[in-house]
Amino acid sequence: MDIVIIENQFTQTVEDLAKVAGWSVDRKIVLAIASTYVATGKTFDALKYKEVLQEIKKQTSWMSPLRTTIGYSIAANIMEQDDIEQAVKNILVNEKILKEAKFKSGNFNFIGAQFLTKIESEKKAHAQTARALYEAIRKHHRFLTSFDDIPYAVLLSSPTDDIVLRAETMNRYYKELRSYFFNAGNELQWLSQVLTFLSPQYDNNLVPSVGTIRDTLKKQDVTVKTMHYPLLGFLAILQVNNAQILQITDLYHELKGMKLLKWHREFVLFMAIQIAIFDMAKVQQSLSMSIMASIELLIQAQQAAMMAAVTAAAVASNSGSS
Repeated sequence: MDIVIIENQFTQTVEDLAKVAGWSVDRKIVLAIASTYVATGKTFDALKYKEVLQEIKKQTSWMSPLRTTIGYSIAANIMEQDDIEQAVKNILVNEKILKEAKFKSGNFNFIGAQFLTKIESEKKAHAQTARALYEAIRKHHRFLTSFDDIPYAVLLSSPTDDIVLRAETMNRYYKELRSYFFNAGNELQWLSQVLTFLSPQYDNNLVPSVGTIRDTLKKQDVTVKTMHYPLLGFLAILQVNNAQILQITDLYHELKGMKLLKWHREFVLFMAIQIAIFDMAKVQQSLSMSIMASIELLIQAQQAAMMAAVTAAAVASNSGSS
């Protein structure tokens, strides 16, 4: 995709989003949503987005997390549904089911609600399995595992899954990644979770691959922060080669010059990798539609988690200054 076309689409999407969401919404939220639209090649429909926001307002109380910043991200995903009213109801029902499975209500519970199975008869079983996986992860990382792991617990679990094995594999990846000088913390835990996406079985090629991808990017003057760790996991499970990594770095350096990202450089790598992944899907038949749909969900989970963290930081900052 031509960089001029990307910049024009991104600028227009940001402007359209900001008009509907309002200028009081954190700029990072708007940029994150817009970057996903541009990367996936979808056109943003401002009228439908406004309709979704109004429907969310209609179905929720003023204290609902869906009325806060994270709701703007979820609204963008709901736009893909034909029946908006039912889509909002589904999110609320799913969140209630997760709450019944003893997940605490909040931003991350609503993010996780998007990833609950669509099969009505299996929703409760899925939620219970997600909770079991969450607890299994927590046994390995008691103080690290928190609300922000809920979306991944839901996305990476199913009633037929071996949750104990998956959690053990996540922990093994986490420890091995530390030996490759990855910083400990939430982002590394998310990366270790992403690496189990295709299988709960341990794959001894994945961690070295993640390390190689990171080092290759850095050698090409790409700034890789801890928030980008899960993105490296996406590239590793997709088995990108050196030529594809170099394409990402070229795109990264072109995107870095965009005016809208001048003060938000952390989004540049997000956009570059998202665009590259969806371009790969067009030419690689090995990437099935189901895998790409799931990869998109993973990216959404990471974007939403990052945005929720931004919101939490803003609230903490305001509290501290009051």
